[in-house]
Amino acid sequence: MELLRLSAFTRQEQVALWNEAFADYLVPATMTETSFKARMESLFLSEEESLVGTMNGEPAGIALTGTRSFQSKKIAWIGGIAIVPKFRKNGLARQLMEALISDYDQQSVAESWLEVIANNHPAIHLYESLGYEKINDLTFLKGDLQNYDKAEVALTSITGEPILENPNTPWQNLISEQTKAASIWQDNQNLGHIIYRISESGLTLLQLNLQDDDKILNVLQTFFNQFGAIPCIISNQEISRPFIAICMQNGFTEVAQQIQMRKTIHI
Repeated sequence: MELLRLSAFTRQEQVALWNEAFADYLVPATMTETSFKARMESLFLSEEESLVGTMNGEPAGIALTGTRSFQSKKIAWIGGIAIVPKFRKNGLARQLMEALISDYDQQSVAESWLEVIANNHPAIHLYESLGYEKINDLTFLKGDLQNYDKAEVALTSITGEPILENPNTPWQNLISEQTKAASIWQDNQNLGHIIYRISESGLTLLQLNLQDDDKILNVLQTFFNQFGAIPCIISNQEISRPFIAICMQNGFTEVAQQIQMRKTIHI
């Protein structure tokens, strides 16, 4: 297998390879050129760091990655790795992973992060064999906001002050230029804070730091009162959090369960 940087390919070629490699994935992963570009930009993925593996000159596999600083250390995230079906069973995924890890080592990356669908056992076995360890069981929920017959809370924008993020926060849920932060107040009491994103496609809740998980419906009620019955995603949250069951009892459905994994590269 020959390794090339993703930047060596046109956007059309990148998307064609992604869609072919992920055509039979466990959850829908097909993308357009527009959605692929948005994924790369919003998730800090890099064409120069991402890899394409070729066999006899033909694109055979893809591995998206990017690096960023988090809590005073450089971290890397693997944002999708897959092999075109006809090239599988040749060890290409391992070769791509080993190449990424080698790159991380040269860049003095402290940790490599990834998530994997919980029932993708071959991938989990591969990652474990390369030294990745399980951090958390995650779930991904979706639903439309509705009237929950709950009292509103006050959401006060947090600006100009640092927010201490949980060290185990998944890459996709970290604070960025696209996210908003708000303190949650009710009856002059601070109930915690949330990190979220609002766009034309709806509301995405990324970090929910609630002193009382039962208040999740009050938070959702507040967004419903402001935006109406818009789509809502509750992204990559620990399955053990009590608010997950509350949301699933109130119109949300589970899209997927994932295992969050990390590997230490440099101490």
